[in-house]
Amino acid sequence: MMSEEFYEKLMKISKVMEKEGEGISYIHNESDSYTIGTKVYSDEIARYLDEIVGEWEGSEADVKKPKKGKVNKKAKKVGYLWKIPIKGT
Repeated sequence: MMSEEFYEKLMKISKVMEKEGEGISYIHNESDSYTIGTKVYSDEIARYLDEIVGEWEGSEADVKKPKKGKVNKKAKKVGYLWKIPIKGT
């Protein structure tokens, strides 16, 4: 379970990502981390995460192409994934 302090940090991080990443298009939580997808990569987000959480992972979104005839709308909306660990919070 995450602490109230981490939850508040996560809310602030989300606001920065919304503004600097041209919107949040994906959120996934696990027991040990949160993954947030933005439309684009932003140096401002990376600097902010370095300052606020210190340890985090980022990667370009790897959304697979759908099989024939199907449309995968997420493929156009997620450009970069930011994984933020919950540990120690």
